[in-house]
Parts: sequence; C-alpha cells; structure tokens
Amino acid sequence: MEKRGKQVNRVCLGVVLLALLLRLGGSSLATASQGHESQLASFFLYLQTGLIASPDPEPEDSQPQPRKAPAVLPDAGESQVPTKVFDFPTWTPEAHERLSFPGELAQSIEVKICGDYQPDLPALMEKPVELDFSGTEPRILVLHTHASESYTQSPGWEYTSGTPYRCQDEERSVVKVGTLVAQRLEEAGIPVIHDKTFHDQPSYNHSYSRAMETISYWMEKYPTIQMVIDVHRDAVELENHEQYATSAIVNGTQSAQVMLVIGSDEGGLYHPTWEKNLSWALKLQAQMDRQFPGLARPLLFYPQRYNQHAAPGSIVLEVGTTGDTMEKALTAADAFCQVLIQVIDGLNLRG
Repeated sequence: MEKRGKQVNRVCLGVVLLALLLRLGGSSLATASQGHESQLASFFLYLQTGLIASPDPEPEDSQPQPRKAPAVLPDAGESQVPTKVFDFPTWTPEAHERLSFPGELAQSIEVKICGDYQPDLPALMEKPVELDFSGTEPRILVLHTHASESYTQSPGWEYTSGTPYRCQDEERSVVKVGTLVAQRLEEAGIPVIHDKTFHDQPSYNHSYSRAMETISYWMEKYPTIQMVIDVHRDAVELENHEQYATSAIVNGTQSAQVMLVIGSDEGGLYHPTWEKNLSWALKLQAQMDRQFPGLARPLLFYPQRYNQHAAPGSIVLEVGTTGDTMEKALTAADAFCQVLIQVIDGLNLRG
C-alpha cells in the first residue's frame, strides 16, 4: 500500500509539472529534440516506477569532462585554487595493535547517503569482518575502471593529452597511484595483483562493463581475492571553472585527501553483499579518522553498485581531485595503505 501511495504521489506531481511545462513551452514541445524526448521518457518512467532510466548499467561512465589542466602549478603569490588544509599528527601504531569498532563509532564519522536506503550504520560498524588476508595467494586486486584519470600537472609530472585531466601514460595517470598502493601492500606481506588495463579506452562509455570482465578473470583465476580496490581520481570544479584541490599535511608533507565510495542494490542491479562492503568501508573510514584525522572526505553511499558485488571487501578509492598534483595523490595513497594494513592486522585478518 505504501509503495502504491508513492506511485500515486509521483503521478499527481507529474501531472502538475506537465501542465506547467505545456503552459510555459507551448507548441515547442511538439518539436523537441531527440534529447528532450529522451528526458521526457525518463521522466515518465520515474513517475510510473520510481526508477531512474540510464543508457548504461553504470551511469558514472558519462561524467562531464573538466577543464584542461594548466601546464604547471601557479608560482607563489599567484592566485591559486583554495584548499582546505589539515595537519595530521605524527602517530605510529603499535605493531599488531588490536582494534575494535563499537557501534557508537559510526556517529563520529561522516557518511553521505545519496539514495533512499537508510542502512543501520552502528550495527554495520560493529559487524564482524569475514575477510581472510592470510596465505601466499593474491588477496587484493587493484585496478582502475578509469585508468586515464590524471592530475594537475606539476614540474616533473607533465604529460601530453588531448583530453583535460586525462592521459594514457600509466606513469602520469591514476595507474601510478595504484602502483604505489600495490607496492605498499606487498611490502607489508599482503599478496596483490595490480591490473593496469585502461578500461576507459577506446571509449569512456561502458568502462565499468569492461572492468567487470577484468575482475571476473582475476577472481576466477584466484578465488582467494578478498578485496577489489578500484582506484580513481575525483573531479571537483568550482563555479569559476577552477579545479578544487583538497589538501592535507601528512607529517609535514602536502597531501591530497581520499574518499571511499560504496554502492548497493538500490539501483536494481544484483548486489547481495553490499552491507558487507559498507561494513568494511565504515571501519576503514573510522580508522582513517583515528590515525590521520582529515585524510578522509565523507564516505559516499550510492544506489549504483560500481562492480562491488564481485567481492565483499570491494571499495572505490578516490585519491585526490583534478586540482591536486601527483605528488599529493601519492602521499594520500601511502597514508591510506598504512590505515588498511593497520585494520587488517588490528582485526587479526591474517590469522
């Protein structure tokens, strides 16, 4: 009955909005372009079902492209994009320090819910982790759905590209960040596979579908994989078209911030383990706030699944933004790896 009531409300709202459109637009609606017709069709689909139409199973494949990056960072004294600066305390955890994640810890972290689901965050925070990072077979897969994502260029980190903030040089794109993540985890004794495939080539569309093929290949070859880390670079553009850079200071070194993105089955795609994914991500978020306050931006919880149904420890890891440099992104990734290793060991997930 509640579902029926919501549908009726949507239809009533739609009738009112359509009447306004007809009054304002007049006969121009009859000659609307194909794009406008598609928008109207999507609108009526929502009125009827409550679902949002998308030409691709993963709508994040069609993000707007940000402005072209400057060749180098502005000189000191020139106008720069505003940054939010955090000072991280110097804090070295005890080796194998046991960690706990009580439910009330969920109240101290920031989670942005971008759909209708209202997960029980305290219950998920204290939910036991079932991941197993022991053994010598690969346990973590690092890859990049959008491997060409790149940063603001700086001296020593220049690149050539026909598309703003994108390049196909794995030493200058977000693939370089993934290389560092894999290296740090391997140094800690956690077996990792780093797949450097550019899934957003030759086209940005359907890159999530191509990435899923890669994930399936590695999961079939190594069923021991517990966690898939899809490393991205976020894009934040200000109203004046400048690129926003979120910055921090890690033990005296300039750093970008990181953001965890977790999906669900709310969008209609199969994803039975989304609560396990979210439970794991909440613990990583909480430990970042403990270990490096300010490193983490708010955790984003979305209706889309982002291929996270493949493994219950899967996350999207956004390292920095278009306004950040590669140096700051690498510093942020290094700090995140310290947190991930600390959580794995602190929960005794290596046996």
